[in-house]
Amino acid sequence: MKIKFFSTLITLSLLASCAQNRSALVRIIHTTDVHGNLFTQDYINNTPMTGGMARFSSMVKAVRAENPKTLLLDGGDILQGEPVTYYSNYIDTLKPNAVAVAMNYLKYDAATIGNHDVEPGHQTYDKFVKDATFPLLGANVINTQTNKPYFKPYQVFKQDGLRIVVVGFTTPAIPQWLPDHLWSGMRFEDVVKSAKEWIPRLQKTEKPDVLIALLHSGLKNHNDDYLEDAGEVLAKEVPGIDLILLGHDHRQSNKWIKRSETDSVLLLNPANHLDWASDIQIQVKKSKGQTTKTISSKFVDINRYEADAEYSKVLSEYEEGVKSFLSKKVGVLSDSVQALAALKGSSPYLNVVHQMQLFTAKADISFAAPLNTRTEIPSGDIYVRDLFKWCPFSNYLYTMELTGQEIKGYLEHSYGGWAAQMSSPEDRLIAMRPDAKAGDKYKTLIPTYNFSSAYGLDYEVDVTKPAGQRITIKRLSNGKAFNLDSKYRVAVNSYRAGGAGGMLTTGAGIPKEELKSRIVGASQYDQFFSLFKYFENQGLVKPDTRKNWLFIPQAWAEEAAKRDIAFIIDAK
Repeated sequence: MKIKFFSTLITLSLLASCAQNRSALVRIIHTTDVHGNLFTQDYINNTPMTGGMARFSSMVKAVRAENPKTLLLDGGDILQGEPVTYYSNYIDTLKPNAVAVAMNYLKYDAATIGNHDVEPGHQTYDKFVKDATFPLLGANVINTQTNKPYFKPYQVFKQDGLRIVVVGFTTPAIPQWLPDHLWSGMRFEDVVKSAKEWIPRLQKTEKPDVLIALLHSGLKNHNDDYLEDAGEVLAKEVPGIDLILLGHDHRQSNKWIKRSETDSVLLLNPANHLDWASDIQIQVKKSKGQTTKTISSKFVDINRYEADAEYSKVLSEYEEGVKSFLSKKVGVLSDSVQALAALKGSSPYLNVVHQMQLFTAKADISFAAPLNTRTEIPSGDIYVRDLFKWCPFSNYLYTMELTGQEIKGYLEHSYGGWAAQMSSPEDRLIAMRPDAKAGDKYKTLIPTYNFSSAYGLDYEVDVTKPAGQRITIKRLSNGKAFNLDSKYRVAVNSYRAGGAGGMLTTGAGIPKEELKSRIVGASQYDQFFSLFKYFENQGLVKPDTRKNWLFIPQAWAEEAAKRDIAFIIDAK
């Protein structure tokens, strides 16, 4: 008996030693900001699509053939952006959401909620949670009735004796962009503040060997109202996180941030559209009570892969449905329009949106910005697919009451970021990022979706003057006088009405808490469907070709615009 007992002690000792000396590999594939890119075909323009879930499915199968335990994570903003998402969110709503079907097929392990996942409204994302076979995470999205997370805060995965914890956070700027009925019953806490509560709690209760923050939030913050992009701040201020997976800002990032002599964290973002995915390997070694982790990462080009035929078969019913939806004729366009023209002056392309907004909102003035700068729409029959070239997202349309002075302030702020100050014909017209170079995807100082112009007003923008002193409003476009002290009904989308871009807050000087009280009307439908109804109502839509506003000196601006637009469209 003593010999057996001694033998058992030796066996237990060896087992304990093995437990203390362990090495395991954790592999993670990360996507973000896919924006509904499920297929290989762009059904708006009837051209091939790059990247996308169909090709990504082939990559995932290849990776899992090497390592079946590979974790597949997504950083949000997948429920909006392509026609299939609109079709599945609003038209064919009885079947499971197409995005959920695609992600379930790929066997995603977890995803974080993004602002464009909230924008379709409760009926969409609440259903998506039920349709998905993986958890949707959001530790800083709080249910106002229970004061607990509305979505699952985190997920624990167990592999080879390791505990891997993935905690999700999303940008708290959602209330700035979306009408409150879309996120009713929720509040969005600051990412860093929330993480300072969750990370220590998870370390104590879950004892993770690897702790991953899965963010729908970018690297560097540029939002004065919220910590919209919390990546760097989170990395510097919250210890204990091994890996921060970013999203939201559509910019590829691969950056280590050192927190101390012995502690650093990796921040990764493969960028949007699923042209690239993050591929991370974490080697975890445990020896004599000490744990070491070695992290390596790379971005994988999804366009190296052919589409997965089995995936395409699973999604074929949705693909055929959206093709049929997009082929519906809605009206006729009298003249062709080009989106790029909206960057350099009053344009027929954007005027179609302005005309729809004035018609729908029964307003005096319309504010709008180009949401698509790379399209041309020929004259003739207009189909549902063409409407997405004007309104790719599901913003709502509001009518706000603004004074003439506030309208001028709005425009001063918009053109302050849009236009550079010119002192000679050789200068730039469009303000560019200081580090912008040929081949960059994003070159303008502010995003072009913040190039917000007005319709219903005749005005000039003098680019020889400094920002804040450029706008001269001559009259209302109907010939009536424009007065700074008068009040006007202004059509504006829900993104702008919440203060996004700073036009209404910094520019017009309206306190953010007062914006909601300025809303005097709201459209029944989102902008896309309002444009649909506008074409149906008008039958023949004639884009206004009159130049109600222009940059001056005109000769300088026209020549500079040619150079600047050529530079902007030279992108990877």
